Amino acid sequence: MLELDINLARDDFELNIATVIGAGVTAVYGPSGSGKTSLLKAIAGLVPTQGHISFMGETWLSATQQTRPYQSPPYQRPVGLLFQEDRLFAHLNVLGNLNFARTRALSRKSAGGVPQIKTISLEAVVDIFDLPMLLERSVANLSGGERRRVAMARTLLTQPQLLLLDEPLSGLDEARKREILPYLYALSNEFEIPTLYVSHQLEEVTQLCQNMLVIADGDLRFHGSTHEGVNYVEAQLNDLMTTDLSFLTGSVIGQDETYHLTLLDVAGQKVQIPQSQYRNLQSGEQVTLNLRPSDVALALAQPKGVSIRNVLQGAIENISTTERFADITLAIGEQTLRSRITLAAANELKLVPGLTVYALLKSSSLG
Repeated sequence: MLELDINLARDDFELNIATVIGAGVTAVYGPSGSGKTSLLKAIAGLVPTQGHISFMGETWLSATQQTRPYQSPPYQRPVGLLFQEDRLFAHLNVLGNLNFARTRALSRKSAGGVPQIKTISLEAVVDIFDLPMLLERSVANLSGGERRRVAMARTLLTQPQLLLLDEPLSGLDEARKREILPYLYALSNEFEIPTLYVSHQLEEVTQLCQNMLVIADGDLRFHGSTHEGVNYVEAQLNDLMTTDLSFLTGSVIGQDETYHLTLLDVAGQKVQIPQSQYRNLQSGEQVTLNLRPSDVALALAQPKGVSIRNVLQGAIENISTTERFADITLAIGEQTLRSRITLAAANELKLVPGLTVYALLKSSSLG
């Protein structure tokens, strides 16, 4: 458990956060300049901060202007901090970078840092992050995705009890992001380490994080489950949205092991999605789906004899048009879903607000 009640002021910016963060992966979401990275640096002890920070009963910061401050040095905090840049040592090969982290962990232990509950071995991270063939390679000869995997493994070998990830997918193309996502999930779940994950991309947050902090202008606006956080951002803070995706939240109601599908209840209707490659979804767990409007087709009647298995009944709330396309907002229960179809199709179907339609979702687009 991480307890925060901090104030960080510099130049014309001020960060004020008071909350308690538990286990699992917690997103720190907000626009650029909102204070996300500053929060991680304050927790790690890298910037002067007022207030209180404690982790697992150990006080890391007790500093006010009225009392004599106490602040534990960064090297005594069992934190693994992964920046946007991987910061690998160019003069060492992959194994050398990993061994450097192991040495650092030993020095921190001898300096009196918080003892590690569970030791993370070199063999474990090499296996989890698929590094055997890379160990003797120079870091200069690694791809962007390989560098991120090595950086994650090195971070774990510092034996952290808390992971702080600062936009680790920044700068990667979509293919590399999909490659890295399973490894990111392994960071906290295979090794059971509580994690703060900074991002301004909701699609990353919904795939990786169980909980969510929303920060804007240095203030904490929301702290709760991810699906509630997404609803909050959509309803209250549309200016923070950085994506053209729609989001639907459902509850896990079962697994189809024959076809490797997870079954969800979305507003009282069934949806099938491919089973996650990196997350074992449990019955009752909330899942937020990311949907591109162009992947949502519409029909006037319940379709029959089609390959698309996911069909959601909804009502049209709004239609906006351009010369070529119609952007249609649907109400699915109390949630909203967007569809983008050609203007010709919208006119042919005679779509108007209030009309009941059926949204067709490809299962392959929901993985």
